[in-house]
Amino acid sequence: MLTQAIRTDGIESMVRRYRRGLVNSMLEYLILDNVERRDVCGYDIMSTLCVDFEVLLSPGQVYPVIDAMEESGVITKEKNGRRTSLRLTPLGRILLKAWRDELSLMQLRLSIVHPPPERVR
Repeated sequence: MLTQAIRTDGIESMVRRYRRGLVNSMLEYLILDNVERRDVCGYDIMSTLCVDFEVLLSPGQVYPVIDAMEESGVITKEKNGRRTSLRLTPLGRILLKAWRDELSLMQLRLSIVHPPPERVR
């Protein structure tokens, strides 16, 4: 019984680490996705990712990415008092669509190469 609990805890820890890696590697995509959906600032993005994926990111992880995305022209910043809202540029919309298409293709390829096992009834 104890061995099973240790194995389960180990798997859960590995899944959390995997999820954190995915969020970090897809951070630009997740930022664009959030910016497209609603009026957000950097803090809103960190909060949303924490709730949606149970991954806590620091400002030091998120704000440099936002700054780099602004420099590359995919988002703009709009100052509203103390709040800085993020907006997609036309280039950002094109990039987000291209990334969504690529993710769909990857998911399709994975399902073709490694289809889920059939269930025995």
